[in-house]
Amino acid sequence: MIFFLEIFFVKINTDRVSTLYQEVAKKTLREDAILIKNIARNNSREDFQDIFGSVEKRFTLINAKGTVVYDSEKYEEESTMENHGTRPEVIEALEKGQGFNVRKSETLGELLAYYAMPYTDEYGEDYIIRVARGYDSDHSNIRNILTGQIIFFIILNIFIHLSYKNYLKRHLFSKVDEIRKSLETGIEVNEIYSNDDMWLVEFWKVVQAWQSENIKNLEKVNLEKQILRRVISSVDMSIVLINVNMEVILKNESLNYLYNFYQGGHYYQGMKYIEIINVVRKAIDEKKDIKEDVYITKLKKYLVIGVKYLEFRNQFIITIKDVTRNREMMEVQRNFISNISHELKTPLTNIKGYLIALEDAPEAMRGNFLKIVKNNVDKLENITMDFLNISKIENSKVLNLAPVSFGKIQEEIEKVLSRYIKSKEAEIIYSVNLLGADDYMRVDFDKLTTILKNLIENAIIYNDKKPVIRVEIKEIYDRYKMVIEDNGLGIPEEDIENIFERFYRVDKARTSNVAGTGLGLNIVAELVEICGGKIEVKSKEGKGSVFRFSMLK
Repeated sequence: MIFFLEIFFVKINTDRVSTLYQEVAKKTLREDAILIKNIARNNSREDFQDIFGSVEKRFTLINAKGTVVYDSEKYEEESTMENHGTRPEVIEALEKGQGFNVRKSETLGELLAYYAMPYTDEYGEDYIIRVARGYDSDHSNIRNILTGQIIFFIILNIFIHLSYKNYLKRHLFSKVDEIRKSLETGIEVNEIYSNDDMWLVEFWKVVQAWQSENIKNLEKVNLEKQILRRVISSVDMSIVLINVNMEVILKNESLNYLYNFYQGGHYYQGMKYIEIINVVRKAIDEKKDIKEDVYITKLKKYLVIGVKYLEFRNQFIITIKDVTRNREMMEVQRNFISNISHELKTPLTNIKGYLIALEDAPEAMRGNFLKIVKNNVDKLENITMDFLNISKIENSKVLNLAPVSFGKIQEEIEKVLSRYIKSKEAEIIYSVNLLGADDYMRVDFDKLTTILKNLIENAIIYNDKKPVIRVEIKEIYDRYKMVIEDNGLGIPEEDIENIFERFYRVDKARTSNVAGTGLGLNIVAELVEICGGKIEVKSKEGKGSVFRFSMLK
């Protein structure tokens, strides 16, 4: 009877501890998922790896079809991952609004705890945010608890067997009472009487008291861990925890170029820049929360510094975020508004002027005036099309893959660019190497033609001699590799890393008489990424440029 009671206790206790570990993991992951959800809303997907790449937990973004579009552990390898639509936590999240599961990862081969929840981005696209963390240590702790209980009861049974007659009946009540007093929590326990097994009832009470105290200690430890995780989880900014003596208690690894130390030591001595020290000193002297924008002249960087006073601990949390990129983008957009106003104003002014002139123009000049008006309308159309393409990309990132003849693609490109090809007598040389006997490709027709049209159009426009453009397409196992090579003006080395940014224009393009928005190459890069590829460029001024990219089939 005792043996079965022991087995029952071990099972119940192990199940409860296991459930507790899972609940703690679920609660922690849920808080992390909410935090990630808020961060994701305020950042573009291109910044995800910078934000989440060094986080301890694994973050996965899954679209409505189950396709992994981002994974912090498998960054840039998402296309190789299996469909996650059938994962238990994903199914539960879709049905109940949240999902939790502990299982061995099919991707990483590790035991992980998963938490998933629905997420809708700013464009109305539905996704599943899934957060995972290692569960091996928790599983090991549960196994250790189980092993400890088994060992405990084996020893106890041996002890009972050897000492039952000579020891247990005489001393067990007094020993149990002593143990219970040491573990008393102050909560009254009702006495339970049993004719022959009173000692077992008393022992059960002791174990219950021990278990209750153990659970309380475990919850307290986990609460402390959650506080530390929250401090460290914001990896996109520097976070430092200091006491009133300016001694560093905790520091993450972000923005280390601001410091002469990593963890430990005095904050004033470790901080390199007086502008930051002044903000921190003000918060500590006044013991209040402060948030200020600071420009570091030596670094040419804009920083947002926040100091939070933790009154209950008499400590301060210092956060520093580099917002230089945001400021630069705002400046780029301001410049763009100025540039686009000029670009729109010029053709509109020309159209208006020549339309007025047409009223009194001689018949011989009317054709020339109409041609000028048409050219300016074409400029306006190009500017408008760039905006429409950007809008399409932002509103829909769905691929419409279908078999299409390369001849049709070539015909569409040359039709759209016919005016430029004729005006500059451009020569376009195609080299197509497909695996099939015919010339069919499995691609998104609209996206591929837009990519090729933008690259070839730039090669023709930004060229001071007869344009010669080579288009090479090679099919391999799961994708198409493409190369666009021209003999144009080339791109300055200092501009190459920025040419795919939205609204960015090379200085030569700005000063030319060609209307542009700085969106053409950004559209190309966005579409290539949607098609599962990545674009790169090599260029030399006066010699031309070579664009290379790939697209999944």
